[in-house]
Amino acid sequence: MNFDLDENQSLFKATVERFCTGQDVAARHRTRTLPAGFDRARWQELAALGIIGIAAGEADGGLDGSLLDCATVAQALGHAQATEPWLECGFLPARILAGTPDCAAIVTGDRLATLAFAEPERRFELDGCTVQARPVGDGHILSGTKHFVLSGAAADLFLVTAATPSGTALFAVPRDAAGVDAKPYPIVDGSLAIVLTLREVAVGPALPCDAEQLRNAVTDTRLMAAAEMLGLAQRLFADTLAYVKTREQFGQPIGRFQIIQHRMVDCYSRVEQMQSSLWRGLLVTGGDRHRAARGLKAFVADSAIAVAQEAVQLHGGMGMTDELGIGHGLKRLQLLSKLFGDTASDIATYAKAA
Repeated sequence: MNFDLDENQSLFKATVERFCTGQDVAARHRTRTLPAGFDRARWQELAALGIIGIAAGEADGGLDGSLLDCATVAQALGHAQATEPWLECGFLPARILAGTPDCAAIVTGDRLATLAFAEPERRFELDGCTVQARPVGDGHILSGTKHFVLSGAAADLFLVTAATPSGTALFAVPRDAAGVDAKPYPIVDGSLAIVLTLREVAVGPALPCDAEQLRNAVTDTRLMAAAEMLGLAQRLFADTLAYVKTREQFGQPIGRFQIIQHRMVDCYSRVEQMQSSLWRGLLVTGGDRHRAARGLKAFVADSAIAVAQEAVQLHGGMGMTDELGIGHGLKRLQLLSKLFGDTASDIATYAKAA
């Protein structure tokens, strides 16, 4: 089977690489000091290149990209260690808002949306919310608190899960709505999440995104998280390989020592296994794809973090500093590995469904 990228996928990959040119560690530090934790002007540029639109259908102004198209973008962004929250604020909202008027604004980059689902002691559950949505006329009144809202410091629109008399539903909550309180705080990868408190917030009807559409969106996001983690692992491996070829100890590059060579070969094998597993996971269809996505994410997360830990150790003390991209990559991996489920919960679900 031929797994080479087609012309369009190669073009998207090259576009991301050009977009990320010059975004070194110093640029990451500057970006993270901005009020929103990233550069909104670059987000508009990313949208203009069609990188956000690849996740949306043509009816919403997007490019109707396949999962492989989107995974190519996610992998390239991971390899470049991009600070733009494409996964959290581009891909996932485009999936959730498909067919709604808000989706077009996400595709063009005019609005930034993020999903608010996490609650204390709820772990990774999407339903059974403590946030309540009380029907009033044609709309609802929302009250409650959401935690760990990724990139919430920059979001214009919050996609909030809430309990209604008929079950869990999704609501679009504008940032400037009366009763919305967003408290930002830094998280492991340097971005800014928020604690979102809703105090009698008046919103419109629930979004047309039902439980099945939300489940599909989350499953697709797990696949994209795996693709981004693969890209990060490839970058960390490449940087470490270059380092062991030049770092000298005892009068020769440390890469000449057999134990170092064995460890690098182990890392290379992990990276290749992750790539093969990603391709296989993207090909799974039907109801089994939900289970396959969780298994893939767990495998890639475990392997990518192992590669990152080797990269940190082989770089020595410098690997833990903010002056090298190695530590930045490990931190992003730690976040992605727990997105919509950590490795333990993903494996448990995967095994249970077998």
